[in-house]
Amino acid sequence: MRANQRSRTAEWIAAMRAAHLRYDRPVIFEDPLAIHLTSRGWRWIVDHPPLYRLVVRATGLARARGAILARARYTEDRLEAAVRGGIGQYVIVGAGLDSFAWRRRDLAGKLMVLELDHPASQLAKRQRLARSGFPIPENLELVPVDLGQSSVAAALGRSGYRREARGFFSLLGTVQYLPREAVTATLRSIADVAAVGSELVLSYIQPREAFEPAQRPAFDRMLRFAARQGEPFMSLLDPDSFPAEVCALGYRLVENASPREQAASYFAGRTDDLEPSSLLLAYLAHFRVGR
Repeated sequence: MRANQRSRTAEWIAAMRAAHLRYDRPVIFEDPLAIHLTSRGWRWIVDHPPLYRLVVRATGLARARGAILARARYTEDRLEAAVRGGIGQYVIVGAGLDSFAWRRRDLAGKLMVLELDHPASQLAKRQRLARSGFPIPENLELVPVDLGQSSVAAALGRSGYRREARGFFSLLGTVQYLPREAVTATLRSIADVAAVGSELVLSYIQPREAFEPAQRPAFDRMLRFAARQGEPFMSLLDPDSFPAEVCALGYRLVENASPREQAASYFAGRTDDLEPSSLLLAYLAHFRVGR
C-alpha cells in the first residue's frame, strides 16, 4: 500500500459483501452494513445491476466473490466456537472495512474487538462511519499500524490487549499484499504476543503455477486489477508447505481448508454461479498457538 493511501481493495470487498446480500440466494454471509462502508462509487455500481455485472466480469471479481464470502463465514463460525470456549479478545489484523463490531452486538458483552490496520485506512473508515451515523462501539478499539514498518506485538502493546488472556486473531485478504518476509514477521509477532491456546485464522492464495492454463488469463486480470489499485499481490503461497512454515513459528495446525472443502461447507446445492474460489484458489488455515 502506498503511504497515506487508504485501501482500495477494502472498498470492493465491502461492495462484494453488499451485493451478495442484495442479489444472491441463499445468503452465505450476511453483512447489512457493508453498503454503508464502501465508497460512493461502489455503492452506485452495486445499485445498478447491469453495471455491477459488467464491472465484476471485466475485473475478474465475479469469480473471486465466493472467496470473499467464504473466508468471512469460516472465520466468524470459528470465532463463535472460540467465544463459547472462553476466548474474550478478537484481533482483526488488516481489518479494512470489516463491520463485525457493529454487526455482532450480541457478543459485545463477551468480546473485546481490536482492529489493526494502516493509519490511512483507519482514518478513512472513521470518517465514513461518522458520516453514516455509526458511533464506535464501546467494545472496539482501533489500533493503527503499518505492518511494513511495525509489528502486531508493538501495536497491541499500545492498546488494551491483554497478553495473559487468550485471543482470536484473523488475517483475511491481507497475506497476499505483504512481502514474504513481512508475512513471516507478522505471524511470528502474533505468536509472540498471544497466550497459549489463542487461535488464528488466515486466508492465502496459491501461486499462479497451481492454476490450470485456462484459468490463468482470469487470474492475471485479477493481478492487474489489484496492481492498479496500488496493492499488488506479493505473496502467493503453496498449501503443501506454507502450513508447516507457520507451525515452525509456534503454532499447531487445526485445519487447512481447501476450495473443495469450502464448497462442501458453504456452497453445496447452489444453482447460481457463486463458488468458493475458482479464480483465487484461496485456502483458509486455522491454527492454535501452542509453544
